[in-house]
Amino acid sequence: MRVRDKFRRFRLISVLLSGVLVLPVLAESARFTVETKGTVLDSRTGLMWQKTDSYHDIKRGMNWYEALEYVNGKNAEKYAGYNDWRLPTLDELRQLWDSKRPVESKDGDPIGLPEVFASGGSYYLWTGTERNLDNAWYFGLGQSEDYWNLKDLGDLDQGVKMVRKAR
Repeated sequence: MRVRDKFRRFRLISVLLSGVLVLPVLAESARFTVETKGTVLDSRTGLMWQKTDSYHDIKRGMNWYEALEYVNGKNAEKYAGYNDWRLPTLDELRQLWDSKRPVESKDGDPIGLPEVFASGGSYYLWTGTERNLDNAWYFGLGQSEDYWNLKDLGDLDQGVKMVRKAR
């Protein structure tokens, strides 16, 4: 085989290998797009997410009742032009999470969110999923953990990442 043919073959293999490595990154960047006014659109689910979370706004955690008040306040001010924001479900938060993603919490822990979301937020996020009259579920972004807690406790600096149906 001539040197030129070997080089072409090497280039073809290199392009194929790099394409395999780049495709997941391209797929994720195509799935999540930053919209105007601090939102992220997930094209797979049709959900629009708050790019930051409540910790970015108020610099503290909150209990579940305060989480509802936070969402109600954002709806009253028409955050990003919408008034139908809500707390996400456990399943919706699970769909965002991937252990390989580099976004970090306010404490510098990896939290598995796509790069389009802001770093520096809460490690634990409240959901709208109630367990019973006194408890609600929250999601641990670091290890994809589901927990429930008393609604009036915010002892782990739980925060809110609001979501709405975009379509």
